[in-house]
Amino acid sequence: MTEQTSGIKDRLRHHREVLAAAKDATPEERRAILDALRDDQEAWRNHRRARPLPPWLARRGTRRALAAVAVVPFGCGTAAAFLAPASLPSIALQAGAVAGVGAGLILLRRATRLLTEVPDAELDERELAERDRARGLAYLALACCVGLVALVAIADGPLLDTRAWEPLILGTLFTALLLPSAAAAWEWNELDDADQ
Repeated sequence: MTEQTSGIKDRLRHHREVLAAAKDATPEERRAILDALRDDQEAWRNHRRARPLPPWLARRGTRRALAAVAVVPFGCGTAAAFLAPASLPSIALQAGAVAGVGAGLILLRRATRLLTEVPDAELDERELAERDRARGLAYLALACCVGLVALVAIADGPLLDTRAWEPLILGTLFTALLLPSAAAAWEWNELDDADQ
């Protein structure tokens, strides 16, 4: 069990104990207990938001380079679809797609969690607008990927010779998994980005 999972379970256990104690309390005591619980939750949220990113990950150029990782599974899947399924280049491209997804999930989620995982009530108007723009960009990129797959399907046979559809479909699905974080990394403008 990871440290983060253990911490979450401990917090949930603590909250259950506090709420159980609040059942038997007088109204004034209950109010004090629930206010303390709210303060504890607010402190935890502030602590989570205050954890800084490493400097190399906080730069806008780095975030945009990481956003490009989302294209890797789609590109590898598309290229592997035109190769013999069991050939070494096809297997290498599929392994590259899996590596791109792994790197993307770890690094992109880490770089964008302050924008993508925070409830709306905790973001200001600028951050909410950035998150909405990022979601719109992600949907547009997904529509383009699906459109390209549809074009390949239409052209398969008369113009193209697709050997295997599985890498192309999996590459598209893996890219769809990364697109929300990639779009957020691409669109996110820190207030101090202009200084860098």
